[in-house]
Amino acid sequence: MDELTEFRQDQIEIKNMLKLLIPHEFTISYVVKLTGKSRQAVREYVLTHGEPDVDFWKKNGKIYLSEKVALQYINARR
Repeated sequence: MDELTEFRQDQIEIKNMLKLLIPHEFTISYVVKLTGKSRQAVREYVLTHGEPDVDFWKKNGKIYLSEKVALQYINARR
């Protein structure tokens, strides 16, 4: 039983470390570079599958995507 508890604690620690490595917001430009898709394709996907001000927003003249939407798009296009 002690090994199971230790394993679960290790899992939680790894999960927390990964959260630190993955940004909470992505620019469209970054997603375009990762996927090789056009800016228009990424923007169209976000507009049809995302919710404004939750999944995407504009800040300092750039469009940002939430972690959830960006990772869904990146994983679906690989």
